[in-house]
Amino acid sequence: MSDLLSIGRSGLKAYARSMETVSHNIANAENPDYVRRSTLLSDATVSGKLNPLYANQSGLNGVRIVSTTRSSDDFLETQVRQTGASRIRTEIQTGWMERIETNLNNAGSNVGTRLNSFFGRGEELAAAPFDNALRLTFVAEIDAVVDSFKRTSRNLQLTSEQVVQTAELDALTLNSALNNLNELNLNITRTPVGTDAHAGLLDARDSMLAVITEKLDATISLSGNGTATVTYDGQTLAGVNIAAEVTVATNADGSLGILINGNPARSPSNGSLAGLSRAGSTVQTRIAEIEALARQFVDDVNAWNANGVTAAGTPGPPLVTMTGGVATLATTTSAIADIAAASADGTPNGNLLKLTGLRTTDGVETRWNNFMAGHATALASIRSEAAAASALDSSARKQRDSVSLVELDREAADLIRLQQAYEASARVIQVAREALQSILSIF
Repeated sequence: MSDLLSIGRSGLKAYARSMETVSHNIANAENPDYVRRSTLLSDATVSGKLNPLYANQSGLNGVRIVSTTRSSDDFLETQVRQTGASRIRTEIQTGWMERIETNLNNAGSNVGTRLNSFFGRGEELAAAPFDNALRLTFVAEIDAVVDSFKRTSRNLQLTSEQVVQTAELDALTLNSALNNLNELNLNITRTPVGTDAHAGLLDARDSMLAVITEKLDATISLSGNGTATVTYDGQTLAGVNIAAEVTVATNADGSLGILINGNPARSPSNGSLAGLSRAGSTVQTRIAEIEALARQFVDDVNAWNANGVTAAGTPGPPLVTMTGGVATLATTTSAIADIAAASADGTPNGNLLKLTGLRTTDGVETRWNNFMAGHATALASIRSEAAAASALDSSARKQRDSVSLVELDREAADLIRLQQAYEASARVIQVAREALQSILSIF
């Protein structure tokens, strides 16, 4: 009878613990960082020699609780981290590319629009070269083109600074995650494997690893007890009692460099820092292209005016100047008398008629349009890449969730099953007690 009581008691303890685990799953059903858990049970049969003169004897001793296990697949978790890093990179890159496009468009008053208006005013002035009002408008259009170049360049410079600031904030978040992972690793080494506390630490570990890989394409290795070691370009970022400091630096081309404890490492290829690095490089490229177009505008307009003759019969002076970057771009005169409308042969509008010659395939207006079309193509390409990365990430997460996600229907079914098992174990104890009372009543 004592065996029946012991077996029933072990069943009550095991199924009570299992129902606690199921209840915990249900309570965390909406927790995105929670991995479904289950209680692993094992047969508690014992065997041994009660007397050395006899053979081994076995005794039934019910069930025992082995451990609390997580429904996690390391391969699927790794896949989700990789696809998530790609999705984050493309989303970050798309967002900044769209901001660059907004800067280039300049609220509809972009350089291309101002150039088109400038050449249009030149054609109007060619039809009435002595109209002072048209001359004033023509000079104003030159100033508008200059202002549009400068505003576009300033906006891009501001965007470049914002990219660096965002990268620095991401580095702070990354460092915080590395420090947290270091603390979690220490706690994992102190916590027995298979306990509820150990499972909770592994959930927190995976959460930190997700943050790290969303920022940087680091390499992760897991030990048998669950501690994680994170390395990047051959340098350890985090481990047991290890937490490095990551900082970012801006390269000459606008991309981001990574420093680990002050030591240089390769530029990131995935994660948000990679997206910011590529965005920074794109911004710097656009700034350089804007500067080249502005310099061509200066050279073309000044060369055109120099080929003509002013009303005073002198060659046209420079109308615009640019001594350094686009910030130094400026008009040199606002006097309508400096417009060389006439040609060298004395035709009053001869030089104005030649202004349309600047609107060639190599002209600044055409090059601007090609420049905008090129950026639009690049933006469409990264949007397509982002859509593909998002689809892959969604598929990977669905595969992982099919293993680790808490499904309320399954938990409810398990709860009913465990309740019935608990009641059956209680019934075993009741039967043993009744049988024991019946035996005792004989005497």
